[in-house]
Amino acid sequence: MSFVGNTEDKLALHELVMSYGDSVSRNDSKDWGNTWSEDAIWSVPNFPGLEKVEGRDQIVKKWEEAMSNYEYIVFVALLGSLTIDGNIAKGTTYTIEVGTDKENIKSQTHGQYHDEFIKIDGHWYFQKRTFSILHTT
Repeated sequence: MSFVGNTEDKLALHELVMSYGDSVSRNDSKDWGNTWSEDAIWSVPNFPGLEKVEGRDQIVKKWEEAMSNYEYIVFVALLGSLTIDGNIAKGTTYTIEVGTDKENIKSQTHGQYHDEFIKIDGHWYFQKRTFSILHTT
């Protein structure tokens, strides 16, 4: 795994990934939505209706629908690789989600995001995130 880029941008992207996870854990759609660029793409091929969602507003709407099925989720994410080239970057993020749904069914999902980031007016955002399930219980 590699981390290529200047320290300031690497730190900002680590903070973006951490903010995303914190927003999920707090079920805060406003903060979660603010991690995405306006024209972002979110792809979760294993979940019907989330195969390709385009635009921040639609992404947040779909996320709110999905989150309404849960009592809680704790979402932990860790960047595994990151390459920054000017105002764009690519990386891999590994995730662990532990939660309980509205029917009191507990689950744990280990996943991987292939991420594309964009820096707009000095701020980093997710431009595209594609999620794959690595393991679930």
